[in-house]
Amino acid sequence: MMICVPATASAQAGCWNQTQVAAAKVRDLQSRLMVATLRCSAMGENVAAAYNRFLAANRETIRGANAVLMAQFQTVHGRQAQVHYDRFTTALANIYGDDATSSSVCAETVVLAEEAAAARGDTDALIAIADRLGFVAALPGGQCTVTFAGGH
Repeated sequence: MMICVPATASAQAGCWNQTQVAAAKVRDLQSRLMVATLRCSAMGENVAAAYNRFLAANRETIRGANAVLMAQFQTVHGRQAQVHYDRFTTALANIYGDDATSSSVCAETVVLAEEAAAARGDTDALIAIADRLGFVAALPGGQCTVTFAGGH
């Protein structure tokens, strides 16, 4: 019988497991769409309706992802969890703040938001979209490494 265990518990205490990484990807997708919506709005392109459909269709999944993220920060930072969570989510949004904004980017954002809305809370579908777009966020503590121990 084989079991999956972290390489070293103490070295891995602040690392991110698969569920936490998945939550970060959902939050990253939401941040990407939010910032693009704001940038497009600033240039007079209205993509808010598509973004709002994405939020409405995925509200519970987004809430769940945010709860997983907060739990990670509570585990690592205790009473300072909210501060670190806020820094993390702000950093996610800032990744996209300087992206180019044009009518074609805004049109692509509408298509992306509609695709994400069609996921209707399906975490795997949202993660697939995030993976396709490229997840570039830095995870404090990094991803947990996994080793296999046990029988033959």
